[in-house]
Amino acid sequence: MIDPNERCAVRIADPATCTLQPLMCSETFFAEWELMPHIRAAVLESDARLKAVARARRALPSRPLSLDTVAWMAAQLLDAPMAVVALVGADEDEFLGMFGLPEPFATVRRASTRQSLCAYVVSADDMVTVGDLFADADLCSHPAVTLWGVRGFAGAPLRDSAGRVVGAVAVFDTRSRAWPAAHLATLSKMTARLGPLSEVVGGGSDAAMAALGSTHAQVLAQAAADVDAPTDTVADAQVQRGFITALLDSLQVGVVAFGNDGRPVLFNRMLRHLYGLGGEVSAIEAMASVYGTLHQPDGALMAADELVVARALQGETVRDAEALLHAVGLPDRYLVINGQPILDAGGEQLGAVSTVLDVTERQRSERLRDCELQIARLLVTAAAIGYAATPLAEAVGEALGWPYVSLMLVDPVAGVLRPVAQWNAPGLPVLDLLPQHVPRGRAEGGVAGQVWATSEPVWIPELTTSPYAAAPAVRAFIDAAAERGLHTSAAVPIRDGDHVVGVLTALSDSVEHDRFLIIGMLTGIAEQIGHFLARQRSVALQAQLVRAKDDFLTLAGHEMRTPLMSITSYSSLLADEPGLSDDIRHMLSVINRNTDVLRDIIDQLLELTGLETGHHTMHPQITDLSAVATAAAAAADPPPGIRLHTDVPATLALDADPHRLRQIIDELLANAIKYSPDRGDIHIRVHEPHEGVAELTVTDPGLGIPAHEREQLFGRFERGTARHSTLKGAGLGLTLVKVLVEAHGGIITIDPDHQPGTRIVVRLPTSAAAAVGATAVQDGPDPLPGRAPGPGYARPVAFDWSPSVEA
Repeated sequence: MIDPNERCAVRIADPATCTLQPLMCSETFFAEWELMPHIRAAVLESDARLKAVARARRALPSRPLSLDTVAWMAAQLLDAPMAVVALVGADEDEFLGMFGLPEPFATVRRASTRQSLCAYVVSADDMVTVGDLFADADLCSHPAVTLWGVRGFAGAPLRDSAGRVVGAVAVFDTRSRAWPAAHLATLSKMTARLGPLSEVVGGGSDAAMAALGSTHAQVLAQAAADVDAPTDTVADAQVQRGFITALLDSLQVGVVAFGNDGRPVLFNRMLRHLYGLGGEVSAIEAMASVYGTLHQPDGALMAADELVVARALQGETVRDAEALLHAVGLPDRYLVINGQPILDAGGEQLGAVSTVLDVTERQRSERLRDCELQIARLLVTAAAIGYAATPLAEAVGEALGWPYVSLMLVDPVAGVLRPVAQWNAPGLPVLDLLPQHVPRGRAEGGVAGQVWATSEPVWIPELTTSPYAAAPAVRAFIDAAAERGLHTSAAVPIRDGDHVVGVLTALSDSVEHDRFLIIGMLTGIAEQIGHFLARQRSVALQAQLVRAKDDFLTLAGHEMRTPLMSITSYSSLLADEPGLSDDIRHMLSVINRNTDVLRDIIDQLLELTGLETGHHTMHPQITDLSAVATAAAAAADPPPGIRLHTDVPATLALDADPHRLRQIIDELLANAIKYSPDRGDIHIRVHEPHEGVAELTVTDPGLGIPAHEREQLFGRFERGTARHSTLKGAGLGLTLVKVLVEAHGGIITIDPDHQPGTRIVVRLPTSAAAAVGATAVQDGPDPLPGRAPGPGYARPVAFDWSPSVEA
């Protein structure tokens, strides 16, 4: 057995004798195995060793330092992708600590001794290293090679207090490599820190265990004070300090640690990055750069004794203290700082540690999200972009913390960009530097002109080094901006489809590096503006089309009525002439009949236009829907073969225009009769399915409506393909019905499940009329379209056919 204190003993397998022969013992030299030692079953299955493994299984997990962290540190320090802290049984390895292992080993945390290489370390009772497993004819097919892709291996034995090897700390590399002596010394010392193991937790070197059980900063503080300690202790502390420093430098949180004498002993990589410091700067020098840069959230400078680490040195535990880092040449950062004293086992203070979390990105992201919501609200309520532009620019500037924001839109007539809104923070005048028109292209238009020309965002972290400074006008602006402390510029296009219709630009008074966050936020806002402009253009166009349509229909209706009246009058006079042949009289009859049809179409169009534009109003009153439906059925006079059936309650009162209500029912009945060429039964039903809702259904056994035509049925001039081939009509009746139903606050639908034939369902609100005695309308003039237009409707309808748009 090898002396456990002989840390760096290296042995080589002698294949002739199957024994291990010493090669060299040195503090600084480790050799690779030329031949892997054989796996010795007698060693693996030794009863005493397996009992020691069982004891180690209880002792190792209770170590203060996580064994996964030990594996991670081993991989990092030896520059390898995988590492394990393994206990080796008779036929299975158990990974108490691991890093980088593939599935399924990463989940089950176990492997057969035939799949792992740690059994070789136990069999050798010594450190084992191999530069290239694939080059060994016996090992190239080993599962570690074929399953894990391992090429290089290094493992150090893990011993109990009696010196028995219970496992290994091993690293695996997927590339062939030579193992430097310094790496192997590190691995040997790491493994020594975990042992020797015994049944009682806490066995082994008191100094080593105290170091492992202390916090990271405590170890460093102790190591810094250990100048008079024995050489081995100092070396151990230095190794431990290397481990802890590597661990802390890997964190995305800033860490600073102080000894109890107030001297900084650690200033980790993340904290150096925050202050723009290199690794060559000492912790004391790095800490000196902190003073005078930290401010309270309200902007007041923190005094030295107000710093969190200073309070921790006074014995105070500080949690979630907010601070602002403001230093010349650095972007402002928002920090959350924690701090606490470091105490030894007896409660004596050894120093203090403080962690610094940079929450600038998080706070900025939250502000930008709130900004996007604020802009969405501005655009929803704005009648035109001019009303929202200035508060929009201010919201963007405040969310970014940038002093200038400009919104420019394309003037299509002049072919330039013109500012719609410009905002600058108080105390930093910028507006006098900026042109009131920007030409297209980089040469004269600078950043905004380039964005307009390319439709791509532009990010300039430092204006003085901008590639856009060649043009004299742009150079003058950049020089003036730099004199006022402006540095970073960002600009994004505002698009309407594939066309750039504007540019959103912002300037910062510090050098910014969050390109993707800021460009992404500005792009999102530009998309909102682009959608708003497209929507406004669409609404304006729709309003123009509606007005043009209404004007045309009104003009056409009035202009066509005069010639139609002349045609009707002269054809009637001709029909009264004596001696006309039957053929001529028939032709005059056709002229009169078609003239009536054309006049009805014109009247319906004019009525639709009047209802949609609000020119026709109606007079709602308490009306009995049952009475109106019964009267309409009695007046329908269907042809032979068609039977009308009514199913109505004694009374069902609602607030409606009785003449318009009768017009709805008459049109539905006329449609049902017209499209039931095979005759049959037509049913009219009135009932109250829910409180406050009146429902009218008209059901016919006729031609029916194909599913793909139901959506268009209520549109102008829509007549289903199954209907218009043999039956005449303009396709305006149901359009008029829909407008009248919606004017009453109701809806009209087609029952998709009814077959054969068609069932039209009208749902109307009864309002408060159900509690009031109804005024029955038993009968009256036939209000079919063109015969009794009736008065209009004064109350607002549920839709807006002609939205108001600011030109």
